[in-house]
Amino acid sequence: LQFLYFIGIAKKELRDYTMFRACRNAMMLLAGAAVVSANPPHLVVTFVDDLGRYNVPWYNPNQTKTAGIVDLVQTEGIIFDRFYTFKFCSPTRSSFLSGRFPIHVNQQNPKGVGVVGGIDLRMKLLPEKLKNAGYETAMVGKWHCGARSVANLPINRGFDYHFGFLSGGEDHNTQRSYETENYVDLWNNNGPAYGRNGTYSCFLYGRQAVETIMNHDPSKPLFLYLPFHDVHGPFEDRPQYEDPSVDYEARKVLQAMVSCVAEATMNVTKALKAKGMWNETLMFWSSDNGGPQYESSNNYPFRGGKGTDFEGGTRVAAFATGGMVAPELRGTTVKAAMHLADLHTSLCLMSGQSPAQCDDIVEGVPPTDGIDLRTYFTTPNATRPVGADIILSNNSYIDGDWKYVAKTTASKKCPQGCGYWTGSVWPINNNHTPVTPDPGCPADGCLFNIGTDPYEHHDLSSQYPQRLQAMKSKLASYAAGQFQTSWSGGYDNCKTLNEVASANGGFAAPLCTK
Repeated sequence: LQFLYFIGIAKKELRDYTMFRACRNAMMLLAGAAVVSANPPHLVVTFVDDLGRYNVPWYNPNQTKTAGIVDLVQTEGIIFDRFYTFKFCSPTRSSFLSGRFPIHVNQQNPKGVGVVGGIDLRMKLLPEKLKNAGYETAMVGKWHCGARSVANLPINRGFDYHFGFLSGGEDHNTQRSYETENYVDLWNNNGPAYGRNGTYSCFLYGRQAVETIMNHDPSKPLFLYLPFHDVHGPFEDRPQYEDPSVDYEARKVLQAMVSCVAEATMNVTKALKAKGMWNETLMFWSSDNGGPQYESSNNYPFRGGKGTDFEGGTRVAAFATGGMVAPELRGTTVKAAMHLADLHTSLCLMSGQSPAQCDDIVEGVPPTDGIDLRTYFTTPNATRPVGADIILSNNSYIDGDWKYVAKTTASKKCPQGCGYWTGSVWPINNNHTPVTPDPGCPADGCLFNIGTDPYEHHDLSSQYPQRLQAMKSKLASYAAGQFQTSWSGGYDNCKTLNEVASANGGFAAPLCTK
């Protein structure tokens, strides 16, 4: 059904998807019948920016000494071994909030506040859906889902409260953004957050998250979306988190940033417990993409990193915790695959809404893609439905244990290819010389069985030529239905960045008022 659906999009011949949606929704009702909660849980979703998979202490015990974080994951939580994101920032956030694969919402990073991009204004986001179920919704941290108009602001896209920055990156100490011509990028609901910049971002957003929880009425379900700016560059830390035994400065700073986020995470859990909310909370925590191994991050032993469709770029560190995790699953690992879009749909259904209410069918934009995987949080050995492909991008997708990658990725920082392998201690110097170089992909692409070869050392394209061609053809059908947010309808009364920053006391702001 999924394959036929995307062919229909590509050819623009099928306009009525009622049967497809009805079939999928019926399956979702059956799959989730046993996991609907009478009282909707509090939902906390945390992204750590550019975090490498091997930069977390449950995979690398030398990574951080923050008290409690390992127990939170390995004793109270569920590790998600195959949680997939996009290969870089904005599309991951766009995918989660919209419930669509990035190929159906956004595969680009909007630079600054003036670019038409992010999440199409016609799409209904998760906080909007949760508000229909009685949730209070709050966002603290990095937006990066489009900010050209005030209509794009989080406060106008379903969040009751928002504190954070709008673009893709900024100085951790001053909140001045290199994407907004060095103006301050810090926003509070409908206007600039005057007087609040100048605090290290990990502290700034961690403390606000705690304050948001402490001010919340526990009798009402809360959705808190907490996308940290750490550990994204520029690489800036606080000395108290540094490990003096680490002998390479860049690795020491990155590790200190991870430790700060780990502490902030523990502070959030303490606040939830102090408010009596923890037993009714599901907290999901992950990176937004693989770490940039060409800078300070490490995705060992996986291949590649940020910017690539290999496992190191898209299969990230992730876990769930909280009282809503089934007791028999605490301390276990989910081996089955899950995508950001599936997380969107699963959380929406946990609110008690029906599959039809969690769908988003609007003329002119693709519908939601996520499937119901609530059983991952309640049932041992839950599996992904057969045939539920994961479209990573227009360059790669996964069908069960099989993965197709059309081509590798190169950049100025890894001109010979970014799909290389690192070592368990990485980086060790400024050269970033790969432990094993990127071998590239043949002209027809790479084929991997990630069930038996999760580190993608063995390209099987020559051994399974028919499977290769079938997957290549299927990806072409998916790519033909690509949708990139670029809709500019309703963007009026626009000014230049310099004009709006001058009018807002040196703070970056949306360029358009409508």
